Amino acid sequence: MYNRTEIILEAYPYEFSDIFKGRGAYFCYCQDGSRKILKEFTGSSLKAELLDRFLRYLNEHGCIAEQIVYTKEGQVLFTDADETRYYMRTWFEGRECDTRNREDVLCAVRRLAQFHIDTIDFKEELPQTMCRTPDFLEQEYRRHTKELHKVYNYIKAKKKKNEFETGFLKEYNYYLNQAEEVVDRLRHTSSEISGQFFGICHGDYNQHNLLFTAQGPVIINYERLCKDAYVSDFAHFFRKIMEKHNWNTGLGMDMIRAYDKVRRLEPWELHQICVRMSYPEKFWKVANHYFNSKKSWANNRDGEKLAKICAQEQERTEFLKILDYFVKG
Repeated sequence: MYNRTEIILEAYPYEFSDIFKGRGAYFCYCQDGSRKILKEFTGSSLKAELLDRFLRYLNEHGCIAEQIVYTKEGQVLFTDADETRYYMRTWFEGRECDTRNREDVLCAVRRLAQFHIDTIDFKEELPQTMCRTPDFLEQEYRRHTKELHKVYNYIKAKKKKNEFETGFLKEYNYYLNQAEEVVDRLRHTSSEISGQFFGICHGDYNQHNLLFTAQGPVIINYERLCKDAYVSDFAHFFRKIMEKHNWNTGLGMDMIRAYDKVRRLEPWELHQICVRMSYPEKFWKVANHYFNSKKSWANNRDGEKLAKICAQEQERTEFLKILDYFVKG
């Protein structure tokens, strides 16, 4: 793989003094003092070219963003002999958002809200494959719920059940009811209203994709750029933080207020946050992981995750009640 990496790097107009691998990417130190990241790229060259134009748009509009580095031949992507695509981008020096640090978390929320504002004037149409429809979330949750049924039927048919499987069957009906209720709520949500709250989304906004640098907080890793409800970005980050903080009500409400102060959250969006937090996504994730893993070694880990989900459920339920009251009020 090292030889392959050398071949790929030769396609770029830099001399590299050091290279190390981490998180599925190659971190490259250049002799001119600059630093770059080389990663595999999932998608077509058209998607890569769109991403390049989008990142340039951000920089041109005063939003600090990574930039794609062209090959010596002026290409956005490099394709190796195995048809694997790679792209190189600039690399910011900084620390990741610390989920244990309240101010880091609130700053991350404010930065996300500003990103959604900054991208409003990017008028280029995204390919259909990068656009979510208003009923996307309903369809996704329907698939997840069907997958819960599949896992339930598989475990129920087993003669000998381990600790995870017994625990899953015990909790199944409780979480299934939550899942079906959320799908029903989405079915009665008007898709006509939702369109006005859609725009450019990061697609994978989390603590690893926000760096605190000398230039300020910088969002990185835009590979999952898409058109979706703005609140999908917020909800993705919000859920992760709430789970890590045991559904701390004070922090949750402060996060909503922090986003709202920069970009106003309309009633439809607040309702969406309620709906998205109400779906038992963590229960589905552990069930999905169990079903798609080697059952012989995955169960201990999955059992621990299931126990943690159940231990947090009372706090989660209390938070959802307060959130629902806040939204309706």
